[in-house]
Amino acid sequence: MIMRMTRRKDSINIMQLNDTQIAQFDERGYLFFPDLLSDDEVAILQRATPELLNRQGPEVVREKEDPTAARLVFGGHVFSEPFRCLSLLPRLLNPVRQLLKDDVYLHQSRMNPKQGFGGGAAWDWHQDFPPWHIIDGMPEPRCIMASVFIDDCTAVKSPLLVVPGSHRHGLMDSKLHEDAKGKGYSLMHIDHATTARLADENGIEALIGPAGSVCFVHCNLLHGSANNVSPWRRAIMYYIYNAVSNACTGTERAWHHNNRDFTPLQPIDDDCLKAFA
Repeated sequence: MIMRMTRRKDSINIMQLNDTQIAQFDERGYLFFPDLLSDDEVAILQRATPELLNRQGPEVVREKEDPTAARLVFGGHVFSEPFRCLSLLPRLLNPVRQLLKDDVYLHQSRMNPKQGFGGGAAWDWHQDFPPWHIIDGMPEPRCIMASVFIDDCTAVKSPLLVVPGSHRHGLMDSKLHEDAKGKGYSLMHIDHATTARLADENGIEALIGPAGSVCFVHCNLLHGSANNVSPWRRAIMYYIYNAVSNACTGTERAWHHNNRDFTPLQPIDDDCLKAFA
């Protein structure tokens, strides 16, 4: 469902959800806003993306079939000033604070570039909350994944698939994916019988939209994606905002997976990205 936000004159409070949108999120587990970023802002982020994808270090997880290709890049809001500014835009921060009814901090950020011609491997059906709860000590699923489309996400580029309303079923039984062990991140897959039952009850929807679209996703919403066999990249930047009162207690993982700074984030000028033009 396509959504719009209410704009205010004050640039710091420029984006506010209405009661209908908040109810929609509670019912379906996500809100999708096409074109939330302008073409100029998208161009700035696209120019900043190669620096993240070419980064070397423990923050980068490589594709299993192509070690030269980045599968995930964690911590981009620290390494890249444009992506830091993006994480603090009122257009992202204010809706998240409304939905969680709390101040928030970034538990982590990660980019999934989904390179073309099969370079962007599949993600099996999963919830994001289980590893954060089990490994990082996140008490409750009071966490939202703001998904920012860096590229156009079309039907042919392996869009993110979601099962609407599945977040209302709580923490599902899952198991650690073997490929995730030893790589500093964890993915816990939901069994196929559970996925099929929830999909039959609620359907499956593809998150499709132009670059600059943003989707706010509940951390327990069931989602996944197939291999990207198209010739084109489909990059999404994910900001994982957690409620400050829901701060993690675990210390096992590195900062780029489990940020230990719980200082509440404050919105900055909503036009800050334009300074990088």
